[in-house]
Amino acid sequence: MANHDNETREALGLTPEMASLRLLVLDFVREYICRWGHSPSYGEIANGTNTHREGARRAVKSLVGDRMLLRVPGPRGLSLPSQRDQAIELLRQQGYVVDEDIGHVAPPISARTGSLVADTPLLPAAALDYFPADDEADGNDNGPDEEGERESGREAA
Repeated sequence: MANHDNETREALGLTPEMASLRLLVLDFVREYICRWGHSPSYGEIANGTNTHREGARRAVKSLVGDRMLLRVPGPRGLSLPSQRDQAIELLRQQGYVVDEDIGHVAPPISARTGSLVADTPLLPAAALDYFPADDEADGNDNGPDEEGERESGREAA
């Protein structure tokens, strides 16, 4: 079995070191963040994975490109995606349109037909659970004065 795996890697032009360096870097960064609460430097990643700094940088860049790591500008700017981030990425890969700003997810639409690809929406439609009182519904809301009078009347009673 191991011989077959080596043949596959060779056919793809990957050495075992190349194929596993990304996983080593990802595992190192996860453990480092868990232990120390912040991201490691490239030097620490290189030292922890027994590679050189440039190899660590390339592996991190590849992991960031695949959204397995997140990077913000500045030193020690690596972080791990949350389960929420991973779920959003999975939805996008499935064709859903995700607007994180307003928390809205729309099912995928076929470019060919213009109709929904999914038979049912991902989330149920919102239901109104508040029905305004009759005096509020007809626009006769007199504001805080009327409410303040009602409250003061209750307190006096």
